[in-house]
Amino acid sequence: MELQAAQQSLLEEYLGRYGGLIGDKRTGVTFSEIVRGILGAGSLVCQQIAAQSPVLSALQDGSQRVIRFVKGKSTKRSQVEAKDLITELCRRAVDQLGESDASELWLIADGSDLRKPYAEEMPDLMQVRDLDGKLVPGYRTLNVLGITPGRRGILYHRLFSSTEEDFISEPWEVQRALRTVSDAVGPLKERMAMNWILDRGFDDVAVWRSIWEQGEHVVSRIYHTERLVEYRSADGIWEATDIESARRRLRLLATARAEMVVRRGRQKKAKRQEVRSESRNQVLPSESVEKLLFSMYHISGEYGFGQGR
Repeated sequence: MELQAAQQSLLEEYLGRYGGLIGDKRTGVTFSEIVRGILGAGSLVCQQIAAQSPVLSALQDGSQRVIRFVKGKSTKRSQVEAKDLITELCRRAVDQLGESDASELWLIADGSDLRKPYAEEMPDLMQVRDLDGKLVPGYRTLNVLGITPGRRGILYHRLFSSTEEDFISEPWEVQRALRTVSDAVGPLKERMAMNWILDRGFDDVAVWRSIWEQGEHVVSRIYHTERLVEYRSADGIWEATDIESARRRLRLLATARAEMVVRRGRQKKAKRQEVRSESRNQVLPSESVEKLLFSMYHISGEYGFGQGR
């Protein structure tokens, strides 16, 4: 892939942040060309990466050079392990997000499966679901994206497997992600409110409690509609019920609509999807340990908005 002068300059500036991790010139060239190949190929297949790199495609064993780099066989004098690259990626993201004059930072967390249906020898493979719901080899990932108007950056990435020797539990992995991101964006908290956006896989009071204890806010999609809550009726009286029942009786405060271009599952083309949001009055989870106050939202199904008290 041939880059224009302006694009080449931006790429070199971006890769320059990782210069301190590179131990020799050959590794630096390989790293740069792999990034260039990924951008051109839009793929993580080694042969396709090499084909999109002017340097690697000119070599007889270009794809093997990519493979040796990825496996760490040609990077003995460098610090280009995943954890090193992710640490630098996060540091760069915090710097960029900090340049914004926004008063809020949105932290979008996503837990996705990395499917390797034909893999047999990759280490620590576990079973994950494919798009048809069938079990296939793969891994879990946890990712957190930071967003302000006009800026975004990756604040966390972790690939893990339940078959790893040091694996503890998925809830533990989530808690580690929450702590790591909160510590990373700590310098921005003085002037920015931190708002987490979570999918239904994070519908866990322990997750919400950790976020609130960090002085942050949360919008979470609800999975457990059978969760017991207390909600305030139109008469101002707190009543006990489950979320499904409470949602039908909550007072509508406001509605909003937007359209997004999305592609889901096996759709070949993106389609325009309407997203609706309804803001409703407060509900309260009935927990034996403590009661956590939050306001309930209804967005495209079941979402909940929470703010610690």
